[in-house]
Amino acid sequence: MKKKRLLIFHPYLATYRVDLYNKLNKNYELEVLLTGAQAELDDLGFNLADVNAKAEFKYTYFNKAAYLGRHPMSTIFWKKIKEFHPDIVLAHEYGINTLAAIFAKPFCNYKLYLTCDDNEQMAMEYSRTRRLLRKYVVSHVDGFVCVNPNTVEYLRNTFKGKKCRFSYFPIIQNDEVLASKISEAEGKAQEYETIYKLKDKKVLLFVGRLEPVKCISLAIDAFKTVCRDDCRFVIVGGGQLEYQLKKQVADSGLTEYVMFTGPLSGLDLYGWYRLSKLFVLPSDHEAFGAVVNEALVGGCRVIVSDHCGASALVNENNGTVFESGNRQQLEVALDKEFSSMPSIKSHVSKMPKSFSDFYKDFIELIDSEA
Repeated sequence: MKKKRLLIFHPYLATYRVDLYNKLNKNYELEVLLTGAQAELDDLGFNLADVNAKAEFKYTYFNKAAYLGRHPMSTIFWKKIKEFHPDIVLAHEYGINTLAAIFAKPFCNYKLYLTCDDNEQMAMEYSRTRRLLRKYVVSHVDGFVCVNPNTVEYLRNTFKGKKCRFSYFPIIQNDEVLASKISEAEGKAQEYETIYKLKDKKVLLFVGRLEPVKCISLAIDAFKTVCRDDCRFVIVGGGQLEYQLKKQVADSGLTEYVMFTGPLSGLDLYGWYRLSKLFVLPSDHEAFGAVVNEALVGGCRVIVSDHCGASALVNENNGTVFESGNRQQLEVALDKEFSSMPSIKSHVSKMPKSFSDFYKDFIELIDSEA
């Protein structure tokens, strides 16, 4: 049976989308057009070449156009549609790529879907202009793929009666592949345990940019309140707040209990997921938070704020969701987790649903004839 032709527009490849595209490549004749500006590609915070090397599908980077913000002012989208003759187009957000796909749709007869990375908070806080743009897009596409189920419900309620279908696919990696990588980091985890004297310690982990939006200072204050001799807080990442956060730790008398590793990747990062039992993401504004998926697959329990899109992955069986900015709730959650933490870590994934199951839902949407 001849495969359907699927064309994807996106700014760049990322670890949390390569697995999805590789899976789609097995079911469709797939091509991906990537149009992020060079300045954006240079400031991603990860090695793009390493991610590109994982691609098992055909992709092209195009960034020769003039840009309006993140949006290339170019006819490349029209040209690619005309050249590829897709059965399905998967565009991203509300930029030129989506508008071009909408305008070409009546002439080329394809299904058009949109990926949207908004969490519920972001979706509700649109400006009037952006709300009007969204309303126009919803009226002209066949479906939305959101990263958070609360966003799906908000959009369904906002656009009742529209033919557009709303579905949920979180920002996650293939759990089998990711679990294998984390398992391979056992040697690195043992190395960390020895170097940092972490044997029999209850390790809390944060991974991300050291920026105000991440609210790491709040997590340090909460950790100080509940800290005990057998607890440690490992902060992985770099950013503008590094000096300020280290000073906060020193002024709080936590130097022995809080460690900064700087940015890490590969086995160096996976070693911390392998070793740690608890993960925290206290952001007050986070579209998703792909690190939550990594921590859960690594067998960590997690504590996240309700302003993180990834909070949808958290339930009473794998962690706690607290009210963003509420230090008391965060303290209670940390104290509860530290008090009930087992002496031996289970490395079994704590994801509530597998990548394969989420993928089935995704295929059901874009392959639908409705």
